[in-house]
Amino acid sequence: MTKNVLMNELDQEVDVNPVISNDENEQNSNLILEDNSDEAAADSEPKPKTKRSSKKVQQPAGVIEDEKIEEEAAENAVSETDEESVKESEDKSKTKKKNKKMKEKEKKQLAEKKEKLKKKKAAAAKRKEKAKDKKKEKAKKAKLKAKAKKKDKAKKAKDKAKAKKIAKKKAKRSKAKKNKKK
Repeated sequence: MTKNVLMNELDQEVDVNPVISNDENEQNSNLILEDNSDEAAADSEPKPKTKRSSKKVQQPAGVIEDEKIEEEAAENAVSETDEESVKESEDKSKTKKKNKKMKEKEKKQLAEKKEKLKKKKAAAAKRKEKAKDKKKEKAKKAKLKAKAKKKDKAKKAKDKAKAKKIAKKKAKRSKAKKNKKK
């Protein structure tokens, strides 16, 4: 009989909680300490002989065991749903991270495309500017050449006129000399 009672007490002490918060852990440790102190007190006092326990007493123990099993099943179900929600949240966070990475990658590619386009436009503008400058330089050279040609022509004309004048004077003098001799 004492063996039965001790077994029931041992069965009642076992409490399996897969997910326990700190507060619950402290409460459980306090309860266990109290139970242990009660047992120690009961062991030190002489135990009166107890009669054989009736079936009515054993039935609540069975009910208690059933209740424990139900609680464990409920806790397991809760822990499973918690695990599922944790997995879902992890999946969501992974997909969010992937989406974020993809968006960043797309932004980067877009920025690179814009940069390339900008460089292309700048290169085209530079080429146009160079061509324009070259054209201007060519026109300037042509203008200078024309000016130099005009100047050269004017100088030649002046020299020709001077030579003509000198020739005329010379001819006049020689004619005057001829007339003097006659």
